[in-house]
Amino acid sequence: MFWLLLLLGLFLALWPVIQTWPQGLTKNDYALYPRSAYVSWMFFVSDTYPIYLLIFPLLAALAFSDAYAEDFNTGLIKGILTKVAKRKYLLVRYSTNFVVGGAVTIFPLVINFLAEMSAYPLIQNNYYFGMPLVNQDSFWPALFYSHPFLYTWIRILIIFLFGGMLSSFALAFSTVIKNRYVVVVFPFLVYMGLDSVFTAFPGFTPISSLYLKDVQTTWQLPVYLLVGIVGSFVWYFAVGQRNETI
Repeated sequence: MFWLLLLLGLFLALWPVIQTWPQGLTKNDYALYPRSAYVSWMFFVSDTYPIYLLIFPLLAALAFSDAYAEDFNTGLIKGILTKVAKRKYLLVRYSTNFVVGGAVTIFPLVINFLAEMSAYPLIQNNYYFGMPLVNQDSFWPALFYSHPFLYTWIRILIIFLFGGMLSSFALAFSTVIKNRYVVVVFPFLVYMGLDSVFTAFPGFTPISSLYLKDVQTTWQLPVYLLVGIVGSFVWYFAVGQRNETI
């Protein structure tokens, strides 16, 4: 299932590039900023991006989040803990899961951006020429037009942290429920549930929009990340340390 989703992510990244691949264009065709890698990125312009949004929490969880549950169910954890301290085991599992979960979620975005760079030049963004995708109600518009390359990788970093946070939710949940299928679906339920909750309250931005869409930055972005990452770590570590079976 994981490899199927990864292949789907690769397809979602490359299909927009294949559809819009420039043929027979010269540098003169870009004089008025008709297209560049920055404005062609799937984050802004892609028919496949809604599918990416839907499978995002599954990409985050399927890679490694069920590792603790698998170690527990197979009894492998008992052998590991004869050689490694429980504290170290828990720390390694958490950090590895966070990095792998985050990396898998940004995989389609990175591949798409690199592919767009091979198709279109990195023309400096200009609000008055081309496509003003980022306006005053968007995420850091000044940075997008002054340093678009940095802007793109900051967006990717934020999405990486969000993916790592969701995968950490699944790992923490696995200390309570050892069914691997329930574990990997848990972030999806959190993702959809928080979206519904935040949509119902004025002044709150749905979590999917906050991290995965071009909306204005608010205090919610760093606070949710901090609470989610720290909360999942405390939950996972505290329950894992108390688990008498290991």
